[in-house]
Amino acid sequence: MKNPNYSLKKVQEIVSIKAKWIYTKVTNLTHKLSIHEIYENEGKVLYLGSKETIQIKNLEDFYRKTTKDMVLRELKDISQKMLLNPTKISFRKTKNRWGSCNHKNELSFAITLSQLPIEGIRYIITHELAHILHKNHQRQFYSTIKKFMPNYKSQELIIKNYSPSLFF
Repeated sequence: MKNPNYSLKKVQEIVSIKAKWIYTKVTNLTHKLSIHEIYENEGKVLYLGSKETIQIKNLEDFYRKTTKDMVLRELKDISQKMLLNPTKISFRKTKNRWGSCNHKNELSFAITLSQLPIEGIRYIITHELAHILHKNHQRQFYSTIKKFMPNYKSQELIIKNYSPSLFF
């Protein structure tokens, strides 16, 4: 494969420079817990950070319902503490994002959020609410998160072991 903007030598040089980063990212992907694999191979669901034996009819419906219930309950509490209110809340199937906040302050969450430990769920909610004040990931944004969740960095590390995708 050839990149029209770079010579083969330049591409090889870039890959060589980024080799350690590439290796780390690929390794992280292979170590993420997969909802679908756990369900298919072990007959369990990943719920609140643990593998649980729960009888369900549909994996997607299970996560959609448990996540919605959990997020709405936690969001009420956290938004009161932060004095921040979203204009709308929605839930979607996602592959890469746990949540998002748009310019209208509408929050959207991955339907698979309930697989995370409860503190991870609280972190995602706090993170998205902080975007109501700060639409970027600069210093003030993280200061806002730290004010309400001093241990947020440890939660970010834990969340990296999970994937928002149902099938990844």
